[in-house]
Formats: sequence, C-alpha cells, structure tokens
Amino acid sequence: MNSPDDTQESTVCPGCRAVLPSSEWPETPKYNASPECAEVAGELLGFEVEHAARLGYLHQLRIDAYGGQHVNPDAPRIGPVFALNGLYMFFERGSGNLDVRTAHGIMANAYDDWPRLVPPDRVGELTAYDVLTSGGVDEVESALLKWARQVWESWPDDVRDTIRELTVKLVPERYFKR
Repeated sequence: MNSPDDTQESTVCPGCRAVLPSSEWPETPKYNASPECAEVAGELLGFEVEHAARLGYLHQLRIDAYGGQHVNPDAPRIGPVFALNGLYMFFERGSGNLDVRTAHGIMANAYDDWPRLVPPDRVGELTAYDVLTSGGVDEVESALLKWARQVWESWPDDVRDTIRELTVKLVPERYFKR
C-alpha cells in the first residue's frame, strides 16, 4: 500500500476515516471499512507476523482495536461487544491474547442477548494506517498501543460500563490479571 497523494484516486474509510489510495482489495462486509483499509489491516498483520517475537503479545489487541473502530451496524451484535471486551480486558484488567480469546468463548457460550452498540462519530484519531506507517518495530508497538487505547476511550462511558458489567458477569476472575 502506497501513501495517498494527489496523483492517484483515493478513498475514505467509513470506519476510521483514513484517506487511502484506491486498491483492488475485495469488500469486507464484516466491518465498516473500505477495501483499502482492510488491505492495510492485512499488511499490519503481516508486519506483526514478521516481528512476532516482539509484537505477538499485541495480536488480539490489534484485532480488537480494528473491530472497535470499524463497527458495521448490520453485522451481528456480538462483534463490537467482543472487540470492546478485548480492549477492556487488556487495558483495565491486564489480560493478554489467550485470556481474551478464552473469555470470548466463555461469553459466546453463556449469553446471547448482546446489546446493540452504536459507535461514536469518531472512534479515535489514529488508524491502522497510522500504526503501519509509524516506522520500525518500536514505533509500531507504541503506535498500536496508543491506537487501541484511543479506540477504547473514545466509546461513551455508558457503553464501556456495559462492557465492564457483561465481562465481570460472564468471565471467571482467573482470566483477569488485575
């Protein structure tokens, strides 16, 4: 993915509002994202895999930040709940990849009346593109943490309280590190 410039067509992602050069990437109906932004997310995954020893601990966080920033109102309601659950568990409870994925499985099997979460007008200022283009491994790690925190903190207090309450109600305490 090349950076956008004035010499080529570009598109605006409806989820994060990143302006990106047009591409041939396929549609992604699961997310409220342009194909170009989905391509960036794939490239960010590739960077993470290339630097797995350093960035692997952020794998689920990257997934949840993207999901929390690109909520499709027509997608199943469980998606944004899980994205925000992962962000909550990482930032407020100190939980990592495996604990969050286990929590998702527990929650999916124990509950089915998921709230419809409506994202705010702007879900953080940073985007996956900002993370991908931030520099080397150190910069990407720092940018990814900042991006994910912005996504979590941009959701209204009442939505975050709902996520906290659902998580504490459904997930055993042993999956929280603090």
